[in-house]
Amino acid sequence: MKILLGNNSLSFLGGSETWSLTLAIALKRLGHEVTCFGPTLGDISKALESEGIRCFDNMAPEGLKPFSLVLQKSVKHEYDFIIANHWHIVEYLRRQFPKIPIVSTVHGIIHYMDEEKKQPAPEHPSLNGGVSQFIAVSEEVQNMLKDSYNIESTIIRNFFDLKKFKASSVKKKPKQFLINTNYAGKDDPEIKLIKEVANHYDAKLTAVGQGFGVSSDIREAIKDADIVVGMGRSVLEGVAMGRLGIVHGRWGTGGVIHEGMIKELRERNFSGRNSGDEYWTKERFIQEIDEHYKKKTFDWQKGYMAINHNAENAAQIFIGIGEDLLGLNIKK
Repeated sequence: MKILLGNNSLSFLGGSETWSLTLAIALKRLGHEVTCFGPTLGDISKALESEGIRCFDNMAPEGLKPFSLVLQKSVKHEYDFIIANHWHIVEYLRRQFPKIPIVSTVHGIIHYMDEEKKQPAPEHPSLNGGVSQFIAVSEEVQNMLKDSYNIESTIIRNFFDLKKFKASSVKKKPKQFLINTNYAGKDDPEIKLIKEVANHYDAKLTAVGQGFGVSSDIREAIKDADIVVGMGRSVLEGVAMGRLGIVHGRWGTGGVIHEGMIKELRERNFSGRNSGDEYWTKERFIQEIDEHYKKKTFDWQKGYMAINHNAENAAQIFIGIGEDLLGLNIKK
């Protein structure tokens, strides 16, 4: 099938940007023709084009030339269905393609930039874009869509290319912590707390994100670490590579990712909102790490990620939804 994937931008290594990159590559591996759109192009679009996936910053009906300077032929924008994030992207693409089914993913619960003025944030669901199917990344998002807008949705959790993010062994005792966040700087209390915990283990502390410096390939930073601290995709990337993941950030300390906590953590998309805005003490961190930094945890998380956060599985679900919308799955 021919699939158009739209996002707020294709420029930098943010959450929905890497989500789009991962899904586009997974869909292409399944044999589908994928095109991507984002008003701002950059690092993500370059990575996509290196995989043979065309990228555009404008979807004018007459067709524009691809972003790549190598591909100069004009392209007809003909697609079977559209997968799009962010309300304004959905509604822009609806104007360009009035009759094509749109599947829209809602990634978060912050739906207003200004609550009083009702100024919608990018994650606000499109109510005027003729969306055929809404996708939620967690139960928290799914419940908000239903309660606030009476929108039914299907959950597809954050996913990762597990061929790219391969699990490898860690040291017997943690010797390096990695904080991966775009929401804090080195002097913020939640960062200082992790520094104290790392000092207890005589371990190094490294950090990546907008407040520290952006890594072109986060895998290199994760490889050197034994414990990864963050929220959402940031912490799950570490778990995918076999590191102990701790959900911790601007909404509090969600906890260590392990079998006993997984339901509570994933319902809120590993954001830490399950904490009630509470942060663990240094002593609590040490207690939890000592309890779960073991083979049993690492063996469990490998199986969990393969089933619940695998990009190949997610891509197949999206294709199934597209086929249903196009009437291709009707039983004879």
